[in-house]
Order: sequence, then structure tokens, then C-alpha cells
Amino acid sequence: MKKTIYNSLSILAALLFVVSSTVVAQESDYQIQEDFRADYSELVNRVDNAVSSEDLEGLNADIDALEADYSEYSSIIDAAIYPDTFSERMDDLRSRYAASDQNITVIEELNERIRGLMEDLDQFRGQMTELDEEQADLKEQLDRSSANERRQAALIRQYRQNLEQRDAFVTEFLENLMTKYQSMDSSTQSEIADAAERMEDNPVEVLKTIISEYTNIADQGSDLSSADYLGMRAQHGYFADVWDRIGDQLTNTFAPDSPVQERQEVSDMLAAWQASIDNKLWNALSTSFNQNGIELDSFTGSDEFIDALGVYVRESSQAAVESNSEEDYETYRNFANFWNSTVKGQWGEVLVQGDVLSPSQMAEIDVELGTWGENAPPTSNLMFILFLISLAVIIGLVVLLVTKKS
Repeated sequence: MKKTIYNSLSILAALLFVVSSTVVAQESDYQIQEDFRADYSELVNRVDNAVSSEDLEGLNADIDALEADYSEYSSIIDAAIYPDTFSERMDDLRSRYAASDQNITVIEELNERIRGLMEDLDQFRGQMTELDEEQADLKEQLDRSSANERRQAALIRQYRQNLEQRDAFVTEFLENLMTKYQSMDSSTQSEIADAAERMEDNPVEVLKTIISEYTNIADQGSDLSSADYLGMRAQHGYFADVWDRIGDQLTNTFAPDSPVQERQEVSDMLAAWQASIDNKLWNALSTSFNQNGIELDSFTGSDEFIDALGVYVRESSQAAVESNSEEDYETYRNFANFWNSTVKGQWGEVLVQGDVLSPSQMAEIDVELGTWGENAPPTSNLMFILFLISLAVIIGLVVLLVTKKS
């Protein structure tokens, strides 16, 4: 009887041990599953909420550690997260990390680009302000110095230097813009547009300001020469060419809500700038030719200018053929000297850059000038004089012979 009771107790104890062990094992598996869920969720939150490279620092190592800590319990975790698996969860976490890392890298690069652009614009604004102040001071001094020719000449030289410095600085700025934006694709434009919303200023607005200031300079210009206005025309031509190349990219990037309107506004401002230049340029060119003894027909545009040059050369060449005088020859030499030394020699580059004369048009004038040069030198009268002398001698001999026969 005692032996039977003992055996029953032993069996009961064994059953209790098995049951308790199973419960402990189940509790241990459950704890592993819960710990994994908590650790995994924490890393997911850290990855998803990261906004800087500092936030991502150490995260990749933590993901590796999570995988190392729980990989031996993968089957237990698989049972808890079915139909997902431990391996799939780890792959998803690494994919989240890679995507977040890439996005943050792009954002930080854009932020750096925007910071650099803002610094460039601030520097540009500062230097343009200095040039504006210097120019305003020179203009005021010029207005006061009209009675002192030497002083006025010196101020005009300084004024021109200010214009040249402005042109050089703006040209460098435009070249920098072309380097950055000419080959930019639409996706990059969109990314920068989002980042640029916080900018107080942008390149399109800066370009508008530059055009406006150039227009004011052309309107207010006084005591400037043909070369000065031709330089303005050349700068306008370069500016317009740059806008044709990168205007679409700039407006799509920095005025994404109204790119068409922005492009039209800049185009209208460019047209107004050219009109202000031309309002002074053609009269200045006419004056320069007149001051050198060359009276051209009136002109108010590039086509009329080349026509006036052609008419003057052809008519002068024809006059040289008809009268063949020293005065005609002097007219030729005067025009040829001014054309070659001043028009082509000093103004040639800006005439082409400003779309005033093309190389082919200047070549046409050269050809006609060559014809004029062949007709211009007066023919020598020596042969005619010798002919008259010979004729007089012959007549004299005839008279003498007739007299002797008589």
C-alpha cells in the first residue's frame, strides 16, 4: 500500500515538474518575443524619425546587434509574428535605414547648396550695393563738375571703370549660375524648389534687380561715348543669351508656381533694357561718325546702320570715279582710317557681341571699301600734259614748214 502511494506521488511530482517546466519555457519564449518586438519597434521609430546624419549615427550597428541577439531565437519569433518572419523583419529594417540615409544625404546636400547659394547672393548684393553707391557718387560729382573739363574727364574715366567692374562681376555671377543650373534635370529642380522655399531671395529675383539697375544706368547715362553704349549692348546680349540657356531651369526651380509668368516678366525687362540702351546708342554712333567728318544717313537700328554705311561707301566710291579729285581721295582716307582703327579696331568685338554688326556685314563693307580705294586715288595729269606739248610741237613744226614753203 505504501509502495503504491509512493509510486503515485512520484508520478504526480514528475507531472508537476513537466508542467512547470513547460510553463517556464512558454514564459521564456513569450518574453523573448516581447523583447524582440520592443527592441525592433524602438529601432524602427529611430530610423523613421531620423532627420539628420547625427540621428542615424550608430543605428546601423544597433541593427546588427539586434540581429545577432535574436537570430538564435528566429523560429520562436517567426511563430509570434506569422506570416512575417524574423529574416523579413530584419530586411525591412535595413531597407528603412538605407532609404532614410539616402533621403537625409540628399536633404543635407540640398541644404548645403541652398546655404552656399544664399551666401553667394548675400555677397553679390553687398558688392552690387558698393558699386551702386560708388556710381551714384560719381554721377553726382559729374553733374557738379561741368565747368571743369579736366576734372570731368577724370570722373568720366572713373565712371566707366565702375561700369566695367559691374559688367565683370555680373558676368562672373551669370557664369556661376550657368555652371550650376544649365544641365540640371527636372527632379533636381523640384528638390531644390522645395528646399528653396525658406529663402528670402532667389536668383530669379536677383537677376530682375540686375536688369532694373542696368536699365537705370542706361536711362541716366550722360557724357558717355559710343564705346560705352556698345559695351552696354554687348553686356545685354550676353545676359540675354544666358537667360535663354538657363531661364527655364531657374524659373522652374525658384518660381515653380508661376514659371511662365516669371519668364515673361524677365523677357519684358530685357526688352526694356535694350530699348533704353538703343535710345542713346544710335545717336552716339551718329555723333561719333559726324565728329570724324563722316555724315551718314540717319539710322535708329542695326539694319538702318549697316544700310547707311553701305550707302555712304558706295556713293563716295562712285563720286571718286566721276570727279577723281584730291578731295575725294582725302574723304576715302579719312573713312578708311576711322573704319579700320576705331570701328573695327576698338569697337569690333562689342559690335558683334551687341548684335549691332555681324562679321559678315563688316566684311561686306571691307569689300566695298576696297573698291572705293581702287577708285579714290586721282589719276596723274602728266601724260595729258605731255600729249598737249607734243601736239603743240607738231603744230609748230607744221606751221614752220608751211611758212618756209611760202
